[in-house]
Amino acid sequence: MSKQEVLLSVENHVATLTLNRPKKGNALTATMNELLINYLKQIENDPEVRIVVLTGAGKFFCTGMDLSMAASSSSSEEDVKNSFAKGLEVFETLYRFPKPVIARINGPCLGGGVGLVFTTDIRVAYQDAYFALTEVKRGIIPAIISQYIVPELGSQRAREYMLTGRKVSMKEAANSLSCVASSIEQLDEQVAAYSTILLESAPGAMSNIKRLVDMVRSGGDPTNHGKRIHEGVQKAYLEMMQSEEAAYGIMAFVSKQKADWSSFVKDKNSKL
Repeated sequence: MSKQEVLLSVENHVATLTLNRPKKGNALTATMNELLINYLKQIENDPEVRIVVLTGAGKFFCTGMDLSMAASSSSSEEDVKNSFAKGLEVFETLYRFPKPVIARINGPCLGGGVGLVFTTDIRVAYQDAYFALTEVKRGIIPAIISQYIVPELGSQRAREYMLTGRKVSMKEAANSLSCVASSIEQLDEQVAAYSTILLESAPGAMSNIKRLVDMVRSGGDPTNHGKRIHEGVQKAYLEMMQSEEAAYGIMAFVSKQKADWSSFVKDKNSKL
């Protein structure tokens, strides 16, 4: 398979974007973010492409942000703001994409991988996949993706999943999915079936429907509603990435160790 971190293929009016870092759980890098944005712009401007399928190579759909790269990046406010802007652009581009987007959930989704799923319109999952918002175990929070997940899950379930970081089976997550497949073969059949149905729908009407749903969801003011949320999310992201907890948790991850939060709190208190 190609070493390129995101693959694009087009067949029968369907563009498939494949996250292609299988040995790293398809964890998102700056390069992947750029590729996704560029490919989506290309797809948007191609009238022959009417549907997008997003999936992952290997066992995982996506394990979220690559924390090993976050550990080596600058924590200056300007650099963190730039990182936020780039990350937000990927999710916003997918969420507001004018053509239908299908998530082909071939395996587990962690952190930002869950966020990617929640930006899509139709979600077809393999039964052995699961969701896990594991950021809290590393001293960070699901800042950017919260704006896509919380409105759908509701505040109570969002709090539970984000506070515990536990695995959520596809059976438990069924209300957030279009269907669950019992095998990879059936997963592909379901994706193909939805693609066929969508190709029978008017492209302009589908684009208008997506804007209509967003308008209703935002209380009739998607621009200002989104701006207010983005500002709050950015503030939370900046505070998170410059925190002692994030530095400790991410270094523990890079060192392949389990973060010991009791020891962290004890050490921190002893310095006061």
